[in-house]
Amino acid sequence: MTTESAPEGFSKAAEGYDAAVRYNIDGSERLVMSLPPGDYRRVLDVGCGTGFSSAAMLRRFDVSELVGVDPAEGMLDVFTAKLDGFDGVRVELLAEDVMGMSAEPESFDAVISAMALHWFPDKPAAVVSMARPLRPGGVMGILTAGRGGEESWRDLLFRMDAPPEWSGWFEQNQRDVDEIARDLTAAGLEPIDIWMERRRRATPPDDFMARTRAVAAHLLGNPPGGQSDLDRRIHAALHEASGPEGFVYDYCKLFAVARKPG
Repeated sequence: MTTESAPEGFSKAAEGYDAAVRYNIDGSERLVMSLPPGDYRRVLDVGCGTGFSSAAMLRRFDVSELVGVDPAEGMLDVFTAKLDGFDGVRVELLAEDVMGMSAEPESFDAVISAMALHWFPDKPAAVVSMARPLRPGGVMGILTAGRGGEESWRDLLFRMDAPPEWSGWFEQNQRDVDEIARDLTAAGLEPIDIWMERRRRATPPDDFMARTRAVAAHLLGNPPGGQSDLDRRIHAALHEASGPEGFVYDYCKLFAVARKPG
């Protein structure tokens, strides 16, 4: 199977992304509401996707300038289509990777990153890169996949002998509270609040597959207008594993808020 890069996959899934990830949108709202009160005029949204986290920042704070970076140009196209809702705010959207951001050091009052860190290959280095544009006294908020969740999903992938980039994804990319605390401290930040949410979900298998196609399109290898053999196998396995409630699984979301000293 040939896989795409993550930006290519997210660009492919961009049009239907928001409809498939309502839990991510809800989580972004909780992340923004957890930031301490402050004067966050200039905001950097790393892995901004379709813009729902940026919109949450504008609803809570008096933001005057927002920069969103994401390597998936298709996601930025969807964000651009929403800019009428960002009236009065200077918005700049850049197709940039977290490790190659052009943001000036110590130039932002807040840096946020929602449901993106788990896709960054080098997570400690990514946190360092995100901390660099934060001014002294500024705040960072991160939402990412938490360690320990999705056991039934992981077990399903093992049983169907999915490729290692699927079955091994959890150990490689999930983060725990102690791990993210170390990442933040190593980046020169002071953790303010770190916590995990673990939720039980029961989802119709077709809806779960729609979510999978939205967040992991780059791993499915689907041809234009169709499904790969792997896509069909996963879809069938989800139906086989589902009961009257649907596909039952748990999910852990990891939240972290930190401040740059100064």
